[in-house]
Amino acid sequence: MLGDYSPFVLLRHMITHTGERRYSCQICGDRFGLNSHLLRHMRTHTGEKPFSCQVCLKSFTQSNSLTDHMRIHTGEKPYSCKECGKRFVQRGALNVHMRTHTGEKPYSCSMCGKGFSQCSQVKDHVRTHTGERPYSCSVCEKRFTQSCHLKTHIRNELPPMTTQCCRAMSSKTFLQHPNLDPDGIGPYSCSTCGKSFSDLSSLKFHQQTHQDEKPYSCQTCLKSFGRRDSLLRHMITHTGERRYSCQICGDRFGLNSHLLRHMRTHTGEKPFSCQVCLKSFSQSNSLTDHMRIHTGEKPYSCEECGKRFVQRGALNVHMRTHTGEKPFSCSMCGKGFSASTSLLHHIRTHTGEKPFSCKQCGKRFSQNSNLMSHKRSSHM
Repeated sequence: MLGDYSPFVLLRHMITHTGERRYSCQICGDRFGLNSHLLRHMRTHTGEKPFSCQVCLKSFTQSNSLTDHMRIHTGEKPYSCKECGKRFVQRGALNVHMRTHTGEKPYSCSMCGKGFSQCSQVKDHVRTHTGERPYSCSVCEKRFTQSCHLKTHIRNELPPMTTQCCRAMSSKTFLQHPNLDPDGIGPYSCSTCGKSFSDLSSLKFHQQTHQDEKPYSCQTCLKSFGRRDSLLRHMITHTGERRYSCQICGDRFGLNSHLLRHMRTHTGEKPFSCQVCLKSFSQSNSLTDHMRIHTGEKPYSCEECGKRFVQRGALNVHMRTHTGEKPFSCSMCGKGFSASTSLLHHIRTHTGEKPFSCKQCGKRFSQNSNLMSHKRSSHM
């Protein structure tokens, strides 16, 4: 059977026999046979969930989890019970269901010996012995033994706008925006982006993201924001607080999202892929910029000469041709440059470094553009 597949698939398969685990996690030391398994494991440390549902915006750490989730919206149930015909979205759900026919209860309580068909049922049951209530409401601080009880509390016992703002968190649960309609077919929909909500107050809260009104102002620089959470994120630029630290290199960050982005420099993960040319990127905004290469869109224009650019950074560099600004200077001779890349090229005139080499004749060059010119004139 394996003869029909590529050598790469065969090499992956061979690891199941050799047991070799050459990739290790630098945080906890766990080892893995495939680099892709290490990258997936790293998300347990970073909390990153790069796979998002375009219908309800729920995010997942693994692509197959997103695939399973999408069946909630499509209604597809590919797994069926051979005993009673009941169908399921996930294979795991079918496996659990089969125990209702077999009577199997593989999970037992270590305190009283009671058996359960699901691991989650044991965890919920153990709390009847320990009294633990890990799920708390951030509005009224009421605590619950199960996340479903907290969700019910948020829906039924809190005012709608309070519910919308509620963030209730435990070690493995982060409940957010419960009034966003999970099926994407709620009675209140946003006329701007099409998202649906289960009540009017939730829709009004969401619409603030589209309106020009910005009621939240920074008392330090007077910059205004449409939402309070955006203001809180902005305040970090003034306080300089960096509460999130990388467990690999020790670098610290003001926002958890910045830490997650930084972690990709260690893992090499590039979860954002272009559907046209399949090039991958570590950041979503890099993919957005890249897509303009395919669409031809140039949204940034120079107010002086009208020239247009794909990226804002390219416009900023261009503006220096009008202002004459040269913020990058050579530490050896003091010559100034408008772009950092121009400075790097210049420094090589002092060091003699020629990092670009022709694979055909071995000749070396200080700039990639010079190498390209050489190839066209000498080898084409």
